[in-house]
Amino acid sequence: MIQLQPGADSAPSRSFPAGTAGPATPVEHVIGTGVGRWWADSVLQPQVVAVSCAGQVVLRGDPHALAQDSLAPFADSSVEAPSRFLPVLRASFETIEPEERLVYAHLVFASSRPRRPMHGVTVRRLVPADAGALAALGPETAWIQASWAGRAGLAASGSGWPQSGGAGFSP
Repeated sequence: MIQLQPGADSAPSRSFPAGTAGPATPVEHVIGTGVGRWWADSVLQPQVVAVSCAGQVVLRGDPHALAQDSLAPFADSSVEAPSRFLPVLRASFETIEPEERLVYAHLVFASSRPRRPMHGVTVRRLVPADAGALAALGPETAWIQASWAGRAGLAASGSGWPQSGGAGFSP
């Protein structure tokens, strides 16, 4: 697989349906934030495309177009791909641990009244100065920070919302 340069033609994104919930959501994140990488088997006429971000990879296309060791860049990643990729995944990696996921999309209609935080809790957007405070979060949030290219990227993104007076934050 060839890593495509940032700002390259967005043609690879057409291989992924827009707005789908579930394991392919890293694609939406990379499209929306620019954090992550696009890959293809060929620059000119790709038959296989991939998106990677924070240890997650989403593969689409024709696995027969791949050379035997072309998936090597994804060795330490969690790969989401259709079952037709299994033969090339098995040929590329010593160990494959299949994982089934259940996606539940809970649809909630917006209320006419905005929700208010609990008494004593202040909610605001993260700012770049908050990057140091994100270091205090536990390892279970490392994937969130990685998906924004680290603590500084998450803090500067305008997409994180810490809760003071309470515990936690929401990306």
